[in-house]
Amino acid sequence: MIKRLIFSVTLLLGCLLPSKLSAHAEGESYVFLEFLEDSIRGRVEIDIDDLAEKLGLDIEENGVVTEKRIIETSESVIDFIRSNVSIAPAGESEFPLNISKTTYFEREGGWAQYHFNIPVSPVPDYLDIEMTMFLDDYVMHRCLVVTEKGVWPSEDYQMNVAMVYNRSSGTQTLDVQNPPSVQTPASMIWQGILHIWIGIDHILFLVALALPIVLVRQEQMWQPARGLGRTLYSLLKIVTIFTIAHSITLALASLGFIQLPSRLVESVIALSIILVAVNNFLGRSQSLSMAITFALGLFHGLGFASVMSDLPFRIAETQNFLLIILAFNVGVELGQLAILVILFPIIFALRKTSLYVPVVLKGGSIVLTLIAGYWFIERAFAL
Repeated sequence: MIKRLIFSVTLLLGCLLPSKLSAHAEGESYVFLEFLEDSIRGRVEIDIDDLAEKLGLDIEENGVVTEKRIIETSESVIDFIRSNVSIAPAGESEFPLNISKTTYFEREGGWAQYHFNIPVSPVPDYLDIEMTMFLDDYVMHRCLVVTEKGVWPSEDYQMNVAMVYNRSSGTQTLDVQNPPSVQTPASMIWQGILHIWIGIDHILFLVALALPIVLVRQEQMWQPARGLGRTLYSLLKIVTIFTIAHSITLALASLGFIQLPSRLVESVIALSIILVAVNNFLGRSQSLSMAITFALGLFHGLGFASVMSDLPFRIAETQNFLLIILAFNVGVELGQLAILVILFPIIFALRKTSLYVPVVLKGGSIVLTLIAGYWFIERAFAL
């Protein structure tokens, strides 16, 4: 009966899984702006996967994405941009967004660039900018306004992330002469929190670690843990080990001392969920669990560092950069804590029920193994 119940729960959850799982599904779109003496030069950058899914574009030629196909499909994209991006002098009508050139480049995936130029002299001191691209479709999608000076990768090039849009934000006003900056340690605390919340693989790893915390192993049998204080101590100990491990590699990788292929890192992160979940199912060894947590936490830190390298929140000054690393890590810990504050009371209350071990622990571990196994195959073999 119990085995049949586990199988039924696993099958049901498996059927509910999306056909394409993504561990980091936040997504970003960009508007870059450079202010010249008599014009505003800019471009919109959009992930081609987002474009293909949203607009149903055929952007491949013989199975390969090409700039030629990006250009040929640009008309519908330009209409989409004009419907979702507006730039206007504060309190006035918006400027016509005349896109004159379309290009394509690759960086952690493919990106389409749509270049425009707004002739205006003088450039207004304040601009009302609205961005809504994909915000209705993807809960965690972000649109960013980036101000530039110079041309990358020249030495005098400067980039500043001035504003971030999400589903809760509308039109924002940009101070052209003194653009705001979200490149601050305080902003990176939120980025760390956000990454944990949208990093499904990190959440599942935490869940796998937490499920057996409310139990003890006695005479080859799982028994409910008795004391709240002792159980919280066990949870705190294993989370602390995970925190120490990923903090070490996050700092070292962010500072450039460690560099591993992202494909390897992401594959090991998926494997970490499998190892912990299988250990849960077979009967968790405390010492083994601690060792696994620390070793695999090192790879999770490399995953966090990879996210930091992709975010446009980097600055050159070493002192500020160190503060940003620290702030991002603080955000990660706060994000973890928020998840555990919700999860722990639930599993602690359920630990004495007859269904906790067969359904929550063992059935949940099977589901975690299936999900992470899918990710591992997808990542390791670049499918």
